[in-house]
Amino acid sequence: MRRRLWLSAPLAAALAAGMLAGCSSGDSAAPVANTMVQNAAGITVTAAALRQAETGSEDFGLALLRKLGDGTDGNLVFSPQTLVDLLAMILPGAGGQTAAGLSDALGTAGLDARTTAGALGKIDATARADWNSNANTLEESSDVWAATDVKLAKDYLATLDGAFGVGVHQTDFQGDPNGATQAIDDLVAQETHGYITNLFSKGSLDSTTRIVLTDAVYLNAAWADKFDPDKTMSATFQPESGPKRQVAMMSSNDEFEYASGSGWQLVELPYAGGRLAMDVLLPAQGAGSLKGFRDSLSTAQLNTMLASMTKQPVQLSLPKFTTDYSPDDLKKSLSALGLHRLFDGADLTGMTADGENLQVTSVVEKAHIEVAENGTIAAAAAGGAMASSARVPVGVTFDADHPFLYVIRDVSTGQLVFAGQTTSA
Repeated sequence: MRRRLWLSAPLAAALAAGMLAGCSSGDSAAPVANTMVQNAAGITVTAAALRQAETGSEDFGLALLRKLGDGTDGNLVFSPQTLVDLLAMILPGAGGQTAAGLSDALGTAGLDARTTAGALGKIDATARADWNSNANTLEESSDVWAATDVKLAKDYLATLDGAFGVGVHQTDFQGDPNGATQAIDDLVAQETHGYITNLFSKGSLDSTTRIVLTDAVYLNAAWADKFDPDKTMSATFQPESGPKRQVAMMSSNDEFEYASGSGWQLVELPYAGGRLAMDVLLPAQGAGSLKGFRDSLSTAQLNTMLASMTKQPVQLSLPKFTTDYSPDDLKKSLSALGLHRLFDGADLTGMTADGENLQVTSVVEKAHIEVAENGTIAAAAAGGAMASSARVPVGVTFDADHPFLYVIRDVSTGQLVFAGQTTSA
């Protein structure tokens, strides 16, 4: 009998202080008996494998942005990083066409599953170490939740732990599925500092659930040069359809990395420390221009645009915005990216010691992001250092008063941590 495997990738960008909670279940009466895998040796990967994984991750993120964008005219935000890592957590347990489809989607064909997972884990760990040393916070947590009678394969666990340092939880799905759901939701909420709650609704996991995988990321990011709140004014934002809207428009007259081409502008806003940056991609204004721009945006095109940036004076206007996004199910979009085998006739026998037949029944994601004067946060931040008071000559104008795309990326590797679109601020 093919059993159920649930996947989820919760995301939050938040301001709240504090460290990630440990993997202890806390209440001894809870239906989770938490055990941690012994820390395995790290996985050694070559520079070539790292480059391939970096490029594959970027390709996947942009491809999924196109698919998700086709399904909504509204704002969206998701984390390519968490979804890529989630797929990489499945890959070591996959075989046959299922494994081939995962490798193709991740852009890591030719690399074995252990190397793929190790490369992606190393990319994440390097970014976190550098980011967190610059008075910012970037935290990611990966967890495996297995039914109490499931014995996970030793090699599978060793790969996940070596790559991602996973927490492993024995979970009573059969005896208390609602309690198990609550335990998962509670830990995800802790890992995201309270910004992702009720990831799984009551009744969404039941006694047939065998394994749940979760990956959560928490971001607290301050701009390298903050916007002056006194310069934030009410301004008009024109959606592609419908009436104009009045929005809180931030502004800055400063030097930024900037590029432009036929029908587009690009500006880069660095975060403190310089490791991560938000790139705002503004297509020409007009009906259908966002979709056309988004659908034609390839990794090669984005990298060419980024490479053409030069530092110059920019009169920047960018709306404050908050986006909550939770697609009903990512199965359709992931299937369109070549992952249909995960949901129909999957070979995931390498996940368990006895080669149990498993099939992915759902992929769930919730995301929340806020962009404001102080940075990318989920709540208002206390005032910090203001922008330089030195006057900068007015150069080009970047006025994001109509729909735009954005990515938050690791400027060292190109990995997309967040991606989204804003159609109504």
